[in-house]
Amino acid sequence: MKKTFIILASMVLALAGGFAQAQTLKIGYVDSQSVLEKLDEVKAANDQLRTYASIKDKELKAEADAFQKRVADAEKEFQGMTPQMQAATQKELQATQEKLQIKQQSAQTEIANKEKQLFEPIQKRVQDAIKQIATDGGYTYVLDKQVLFHSPAADDLSDAVVKKLQATKPAAASSATPTTKPNTPAPAPKK
Repeated sequence: MKKTFIILASMVLALAGGFAQAQTLKIGYVDSQSVLEKLDEVKAANDQLRTYASIKDKELKAEADAFQKRVADAEKEFQGMTPQMQAATQKELQATQEKLQIKQQSAQTEIANKEKQLFEPIQKRVQDAIKQIATDGGYTYVLDKQVLFHSPAADDLSDAVVKKLQATKPAAASSATPTTKPNTPAPAPKK
């Protein structure tokens, strides 16, 4: 992915060289990782994600512990069972184990979805701030610092992006995320 981006950026810059005679080429860069680390809303989103993942982990651990106890109990009782009871117990344990694996996969998906829900608005705000600073500053291109081999400090727009983002706090609707427990349905809208 990075190689593709570097190649694409190089091609854009090469093509832009031909147009440089018609317009002044002004290139800036942003250290997006550094920008994100400085935002309070990123820290809050990380905290929310950790809490959400912890709740999911506790739920799964409780179910896994119950399953392990059931397996231990079945092993103790196995010798005294008829062959039909043994087969039924094995089938039940296998079905329970499969359900538990599905719940684990579902929990991973839910955590990934929660991460997306929390971070997409932040990423959009950062992109919008970069676009606004680029427009205001007359920058033709703004690249991420990670794809640059050399970057003069004078072209670093990271601090300007952070200042702009800190000056314009996110809208309440985009920063507020529901704090319902996982698997708790949200209340139905009133009619």
